[in-house]
Amino acid sequence: MNIQDISQIIGVLPLLMVYVVPGYLILVINSFQLSRPINNDFYIIIILKSMVLSFLLVTTLETLWRIVFPGTEPISAPGFKTATIFLSVVIGLFGSRFLISDFCSKLLIRLGINRSVRPGIWSDAVDFEYGLWIMVYITSDKVVYMGKLRRYVEAEKEQRYTIFLSNYILFDYDSHILQDYGEYQDKWVALSSKDITRIEMYYHPKSKKIIGNR
Repeated sequence: MNIQDISQIIGVLPLLMVYVVPGYLILVINSFQLSRPINNDFYIIIILKSMVLSFLLVTTLETLWRIVFPGTEPISAPGFKTATIFLSVVIGLFGSRFLISDFCSKLLIRLGINRSVRPGIWSDAVDFEYGLWIMVYITSDKVVYMGKLRRYVEAEKEQRYTIFLSNYILFDYDSHILQDYGEYQDKWVALSSKDITRIEMYYHPKSKKIIGNR
């Protein structure tokens, strides 16, 4: 590889950035919002997805740019690249929020699609507006945890999850209280699904997770 080849590669880099970076930003923001790790895919798949999304975004934006600024070349315009990056961030944020919205769930049901786009059971179960209180039964220890769900971590490959409760009360099967942290926001407990035998969920009366409130 000589200096001329290197110069040609450097010259093409800005164009490659335009047709890869916007799509990659959308994927990264979506994976963060949906708690779905982007590194689950092979790198070549990630690049291909980024290129497809970038191509669709750039092509659409180029068409609009020529309508608004006739006689100009979008790719050469400094503001075009900035607008592309900004729009990719906006699409990533609002697109992912739409996917986890109740409106999207209702729309899919009306279209006859009985499948969730959310990444796991907890994303569907949790009420992000009012929160969720749960009772967790640990049969091996014959105890029950009751508290506010604060966080959950799902490992799809192992088909396991870990949940974190605050404001929790621990009692045995005879209803004897063993620990009472019901008034403490800073007292958390982590529970693994491998130890859990049953979970009961309690929603706020105004929660949209309750069928009658939808």
